[in-house]
Amino acid sequence: MKKIPVAIVTGATRGIGRSIVDKLSSEGVCCIMVGSKLESFQHMHNNPVQLKGQMHWNRGIAIDLSEWPKWTQQTTYPGWHFSESPGRRSQPQPGSWALLDFDYTLYDLALMVNCAGVTQASPSILYGTDAMQRLMNINFLSAASLCNIASKRMARSRRYLEYAPHIINISSVVASPTVTPVPGTSLYAGSKAALSQYSRVLSAELARAGIRVSCVSPSLVAETDMIRNLPAKAKSVLESYFGAEHRQSPDDVASQVWDLYTSASS
Repeated sequence: MKKIPVAIVTGATRGIGRSIVDKLSSEGVCCIMVGSKLESFQHMHNNPVQLKGQMHWNRGIAIDLSEWPKWTQQTTYPGWHFSESPGRRSQPQPGSWALLDFDYTLYDLALMVNCAGVTQASPSILYGTDAMQRLMNINFLSAASLCNIASKRMARSRRYLEYAPHIINISSVVASPTVTPVPGTSLYAGSKAALSQYSRVLSAELARAGIRVSCVSPSLVAETDMIRNLPAKAKSVLESYFGAEHRQSPDDVASQVWDLYTSASS
């Protein structure tokens, strides 16, 4: 019997991450939405993600990915559970859950999307070690830990899913060696380049287990906090480098993630 697919999505409360959650949920995937704090999910109470019936749910959990490796040692995380009751939409229920806390007889982990990320606010020379560590913790080290957690479950889940389990890491075009360097993004680009190469090698490591690994590198996604928070010079360089034809919306990236996930049956 095929099980209902579950996805973990980090950076899920806004921008590209929220669009990915909206797309997956609209297709019937249950989403475990990771945000940095409980307050990140408040707006979802008034603007909830679409649900498709009583077996479908979404859950938001608060994990501060900047606190790596501390967060990996926790057993449960606070959050909100979103589901429907017969005949009406129920109120989100508060609670604490393990990351993979669901009924394995009905559901199983199908997709891991590492979308959480932070940009840098100034050139590398002005960055202190604490800020550098925070950036690497969020953009790379936490993503790698989540890949390890997900792959252990996916090795068991693959035979019960319609599509082969998939890890998708969201990198950035500025991490590509073929793209003109953008001053003011050195640390960010380095962290995303690490994620891209990690994904490439991880794909080879997990291929025998039937787990796919992909890396998506969006270009200029203007409707996100990531772009808004870039230094003015870096933003100007990006806008001049990428013409209108290369710009993407969060929904474009979400569709790309869905197409990758559904490209191979289990």
